[in-house]
Formats: sequence, C-alpha cells, structure tokens
Amino acid sequence: MALVVTTIAITPRLRQGVRDFFVPDQRRLLAKISGDLTGQGLHVTVLKIQLKDRIVVEIYEEENSETTDLMARLMLPEKRDAYFELKGNATNLGLADVDGDGTLEVMAPTFDEQMMARLNIFKFNPQTRGFDRMNAPAGASF
Repeated sequence: MALVVTTIAITPRLRQGVRDFFVPDQRRLLAKISGDLTGQGLHVTVLKIQLKDRIVVEIYEEENSETTDLMARLMLPEKRDAYFELKGNATNLGLADVDGDGTLEVMAPTFDEQMMARLNIFKFNPQTRGFDRMNAPAGASF
C-alpha cells in the first residue's frame, strides 16, 4: 500500500488524476459587489469566484432588473483569496475611485505563492468597454 501511495505522490500525472477525483472543478462565490462604475448609469455586478486552481473576477452589466450581460472575465495570477481595508471595513472585493477621475475601479486582493499580498486593480476603458489592469497611484489610500 505504501508503494502505491508513494508512486502516486511522485508521478505528476497520477497525482493530478487523484486530485481531480477528490477535488471536483466547481465555482465558489467569494464575494459580490454592485455599483455604478461611471456615475452615469453604467451599473455593474462584480463577482469574485474561486475555481479549483485560480481566482476569477467576472463583471456583469445590469441593463435592467432582469438582464445582465458578461462584460469581462478577468483571471487573477494568484490563487489565494485575500482581504484589504476599504473605508474602514475589511473586504475581499471593492469598488473605489483610486485615481480620482470619477470612475470606480475594481479592486480584488490576492496572495501569491510566498503569501505576499497583491492588490489587483482594474479600470474600465470606455473605448473598448473592457477593463485594463492598473497600478495604484502613489499616495493612494483605501
């Protein structure tokens, strides 16, 4: 029995097969937030979702109370969820005007492999109706 377990543990293909058997690929909702991105009626719902081996941020446009369209699906490079403080509250997903231009940015914190916190910030681009990754401006406080 020990030989079988050792063989599975050291063979990547077998190890992945056993892992897939015991840990099915499922979506787990980590956080949800809604708001008006532009202040001009672009209402969105943002979901932070844990998949088996990654975290995904999905942004849906709320056209009316019954319809939502997927605007963007953003893969985060890290796979561990994290929290940060936004306006005095701990959260793992936020909408805030980081750069002071009147448009809200999506903020999704994660931990990398060395457990270093990373704040992923995505800015809405009205020309492409997509989201661009951005860095926090110097002196920004949340």
